[in-house]
Amino acid sequence: MADELHQAQVVKSLTGDRFIRLSSLDASPLWDGVRRGHPHLDPEACACLTELLAATALLQGRTAFAERLQMLVKGAGRARAVVADCWPDGTIRGVLDLSTVETGDWVAAPGLLQVMRSNTSGQPYIGNLPLVEGGIQVQVEHYLQQSEQVLASLTLWCDPGTGEAGGLLVEPLPDCPPDRLARLVQAIEGLEVVPFWERTAEFLAAWVAQGEGTEELAASELFYRCRCTREALLEALCRFPSEQKSDLFKGDEPMEVRCDYCGARYAISRRDLQLGEA
Repeated sequence: MADELHQAQVVKSLTGDRFIRLSSLDASPLWDGVRRGHPHLDPEACACLTELLAATALLQGRTAFAERLQMLVKGAGRARAVVADCWPDGTIRGVLDLSTVETGDWVAAPGLLQVMRSNTSGQPYIGNLPLVEGGIQVQVEHYLQQSEQVLASLTLWCDPGTGEAGGLLVEPLPDCPPDRLARLVQAIEGLEVVPFWERTAEFLAAWVAQGEGTEELAASELFYRCRCTREALLEALCRFPSEQKSDLFKGDEPMEVRCDYCGARYAISRRDLQLGEA
């Protein structure tokens, strides 16, 4: 039941005239997962994290959900760092580290956007770009243009009061004629008058298609949940240098390790590390 509460879906479609590809996401279930997993964050901080989660899921969908995709934003705004981590099995999680800045934008230059793609067939690809002026959607559009040579429009939304959240990634294909592109731009700009609750996958597809109809290409379920386990934590700690492992403990007392993604706490003793190394 808990997973069902935090389940979202990315829907990829192609317009009937075959000029425009789009992906949409109702991210409200992700908002619910963020609020439950990060009770120390206020609603505005949760909205920032939810938007990065939505952007990461939509970006992952461009490669048929076949890879793990992580996005990290480090900047000079109210968020020192925001991380989203999306896996091929539909697991998505995130964390936001607050800065000492108390007013202004959550994401602000100077800073860095890092995108890491991982799959089973090779080494991870890591792309780094300096932040530009604008929010998360502007950073992702800039990344697509600069690193992947793709012109795309990303629209993100999250109401801190209601948790209504989502995203729309629209990519005109190379043979899209100028008049169709102009109509697309007009449609995207006009989306601001549409209430968040009305922006369902069906509505967004029809809004972008403008009477041309759409063909659904793929859909992927998302679940906001952490992947941390006690076993994985022990495995990571066992790789620490011996001197560093000795410094982790005070006497014979176990140490407590907290997962930044979900807040789960694990008590680890010296004996646990010794057994893990055996």
